This record gives sequence, structure tokens and C-alpha cells, in this order.
Amino acid sequence: MRSPLLTAAVVLTSSAALAQPHDQTPSAPSAPAARDGRRITIMWAPLRALFGLAEVTGEYRVADKLGVSVQLGGGRRTLTFDTGGSMTDLKSTEYEAGAQARYYVLGSYTHGMELGAEILDEYVDFDEPLPANVTAAAAGGLTTGAFAGYKIATGVGFTFEAQLGARYLLAQPPVTAGMGMPVTVEQRWLPLLHLNVGWTFW
Repeated sequence: MRSPLLTAAVVLTSSAALAQPHDQTPSAPSAPAARDGRRITIMWAPLRALFGLAEVTGEYRVADKLGVSVQLGGGRRTLTFDTGGSMTDLKSTEYEAGAQARYYVLGSYTHGMELGAEILDEYVDFDEPLPANVTAAAAGGLTTGAFAGYKIATGVGFTFEAQLGARYLLAQPPVTAGMGMPVTVEQRWLPLLHLNVGWTFW
């Protein structure tokens, strides 16, 4: 004779099996978000072009939140000096070369806030000697500084970057005015400002 408890257990088990949908399958684990593997950014500075200079920056991602960059630039420009009440224009050729290290404290290499350090060497070659009554002039030099910035690289690659900080003039090439008189530097702290556009890929 079948036990009532055994009969009840069989009925409950059968009911649970019938209530479960036949097409139910275990849910697959969600796939992790795809990692942005782009490692190279090439940018140029449109504001520098307004002054007749071309500046190109190339950045390489060495770690998830760390990038290093080099920048090269140059071009022809005209500088205006106050020579005792009258303004004198002098044509010159400018060259620059520098490097940066950037750490992305918020976000990532392709979209985030960066803190960094820069070293930049600028050289200005005047076409003719400075007037004798010019006692100070900005003629390039070796500077180092720190900055904060933000970089955005869209999905298709277009990139925008802005950096703001300060840099200190470490050394300046010798500059002379008329009669061989040395020209001094007016200030040793300079602004650091970069506005770049470009492309991020690979």
C-alpha cells in the first residue's frame, strides 16, 4: 500500500516540472564592455597657425592611464618692439621641440582629465640685429612646466584637447641688440596653453 506522504511528494514534483517552461535555458553571462585599444594620437595647434607657426603633437599610450608625447613646430613670424616711443617690426624664424608626460586621473586615454609635465625648447632667429634701444625681448628658451587638461576622442577618431598651466624659463639663448649690447629677459614665468585638434587611431 502506497504511503500518503510518498503520494503527495510525487504529485508536488510532477506539478513543479509541468509548471516550468520547456524552452527555458540558463541565461548567458553578460559580455564585458569592449576596451578601447587605440594607442596613438596625432594633433595640430590651429591657434598657433594664426601667428604663422605650425605645431604638431604625437602622443603614445604606454599604459591604460599614461601617455607620452612629443611636439615639433616652427614657422615665420613678425615681432613688434617698442623702441622708445616708436614701434619696430622685425621678422624672425621660430623653432620648437618638446615632450610631455600625461596621466589621466579621471577617465581614460581617449576621454578623460589629464595632469602632466612639459619640457619645451623654443628658439627665435631674427633676420637682423635688434635695435640698439631694445633692452628686453622674448626670444625663446628652455622652459619646463605643469598643466591640467582634458582630452576627448570620439568613436570615429576626431580628437580635441585643451591644456592650461604655467612654465618656468630655465635658460635663454644669448640675444644682442645694436652695438652688441646684451638683451635681458623680462619675465621667467610664462603661461602654458595648448588647444589641439587631431585624430586618435590604432
